[in-house]
Amino acid sequence: MSESIELKRTALHDWHEAHGGRMVDFAGWSLPVFYETGALAEHHGTRASVGLFDIDHMGQVEVTGSDAGAVVDRLVSSDMASLEEGSARYGLLCNEAGGVLDDVIVYRTGESTYLIVVNAGNRESDAAWIEAAVTGSDCTVVDRSADLAMMAIQGPNAVGLVDGVTDSDIGGIERFTSATIELFGTTALVGRTGYTGEDGVELFVHGGSIDVWTGLLAHAEEVGIDAMAVGLSARDSLRFEPGYPLYGHELGLDITPFEARLGWAVHLDGSDFIGKEALVAAKAAGLTRRLETLVMEDKGVPREGSTVLDADGNEIATVVSGIFAPTVDAFVANAFLPREHGEVGTALAIDIRGTAKAARVAKRPLYRSPSL
Repeated sequence: MSESIELKRTALHDWHEAHGGRMVDFAGWSLPVFYETGALAEHHGTRASVGLFDIDHMGQVEVTGSDAGAVVDRLVSSDMASLEEGSARYGLLCNEAGGVLDDVIVYRTGESTYLIVVNAGNRESDAAWIEAAVTGSDCTVVDRSADLAMMAIQGPNAVGLVDGVTDSDIGGIERFTSATIELFGTTALVGRTGYTGEDGVELFVHGGSIDVWTGLLAHAEEVGIDAMAVGLSARDSLRFEPGYPLYGHELGLDITPFEARLGWAVHLDGSDFIGKEALVAAKAAGLTRRLETLVMEDKGVPREGSTVLDADGNEIATVVSGIFAPTVDAFVANAFLPREHGEVGTALAIDIRGTAKAARVAKRPLYRSPSL
């Protein structure tokens, strides 16, 4: 009999269980996939008002020292050299072959201090990769994941909600910038960032995360803001609609940034980041396939691993993500399609349980927030 692996828990775990959270294993963490409200209500609630997300499974790696800027610029594909103090930027960690190790957000929190936010499943490998990169440099790498509790407040009412519980001007924090604030008796770094396609913030709380979480929900009730806790299922549909990638699905070692539509996050004219030479060659060679979104026209639920078929029934791709997109009220899928099949409106099919179900290439993204 195999031994069960004990899942890691966030500081909010007991709250989730007490409030109807259905807990599942996600990257070795016990996290709520949805609450009693249900994933559909959580999705629409975030789009219409505000959702609270426990994302404390994410990792935070801090790089400090006089060489920190140069090291981070070498590690991350986007232009880190121009990143100003108090700003944040999305980028990719790549290997020498140009494969994507992870997608990250880098916050420059001080003159010589950078906080790199990594995905939960890659936390240990990313930390080791970053540690190796600083060898011989005047830098220190510290995994701050245990010190900071991370949560996201997302939706059109998110900024107003947080603004109401602190003396700081949250509305004055611009997109992809950050500031340190006080709320509910604790300190937090707040970034105007998110993973839902809505306006909002992400908080890095220095202790007392349960007080912040419950305090925000209580304040929302007091002032008449519709707010709810949101689980992993709605987080996935919320990120899918605006076209945000999920590592291991739309990103991976065998997927180039250009295939994943992330060429904008690759700064080939800047410093020599790891993987740059390979990506210069990949860009010059051109694309044979690219990430596309398909909308189902027949009834059917596309799943990861399902085969995509052309009009003649030939296998041309594999679904990397499949989901119901509530905002467009349709089942949808992502796949890396050969360029000749990727034009918007192209009629294709997805093999679902042995039956070819009609689908059509859709214009991306499926959703754009009016507030962004």
